[in-house]
Amino acid sequence: MRQYNSTFTGSEPFWANACVGENGSPGYWEYSKGFSQAAVILIDLVLRAKGIKYSVDELIYPVCFNMRHSVELRLKGSISELIQLESYRSRNLIFDFSGSHNINNIWEFFKESAKKIDSRYDQIIERLNIKINDIAEIDATGQTFRYPIDTESRKHLVNVSVINFLVLKRSFTELEATLDELHRLNTYLLEEYSWGSFTKKLSRRDLFEIATLLPHRTT
Repeated sequence: MRQYNSTFTGSEPFWANACVGENGSPGYWEYSKGFSQAAVILIDLVLRAKGIKYSVDELIYPVCFNMRHSVELRLKGSISELIQLESYRSRNLIFDFSGSHNINNIWEFFKESAKKIDSRYDQIIERLNIKINDIAEIDATGQTFRYPIDTESRKHLVNVSVINFLVLKRSFTELEATLDELHRLNTYLLEEYSWGSFTKKLSRRDLFEIATLLPHRTT
């Protein structure tokens, strides 16, 4: 890399400098939040202007691309956390992060893996399933809102016709909130499993539930 890049560089004012790379060590979570915030900001700009100042027909592509890419990054971040959880059980969970971009395949891998690890994932998976399948149906590989035609020169979105910005906002807000819950659950389980209080098949919570069912030790 060149010693000086005139575009991607730090400068004044200081507050406008974004920390990247090893400066802050951003991961899947930080990247995904950036794309999702960009989508929400653009949606709000369009809705406030009521389609007058900004073109809904043009901004729909960066909005939906950012939404979809954010979800892909969120799921990959969650898979990386599942890998950490499995490491506490001395088990290897292998996923091709760089080669996997089909959101349907990523989601199926997460669902199957999470359900095997801890039953507390079941409810949140059920809530996420419809929204993520909506995305997978329209843009499984991240190309639909990125290019007007696919690799075989076929036009994208021929079966959709219109996409409503208000519906997008409502749906994505709900999806984001549930993905935030998933992130909190991952964080909680990582701490819990780090204590080592589990068996081959039972989590710490399972053990506590069994304990409440047992009679007093004197009997």
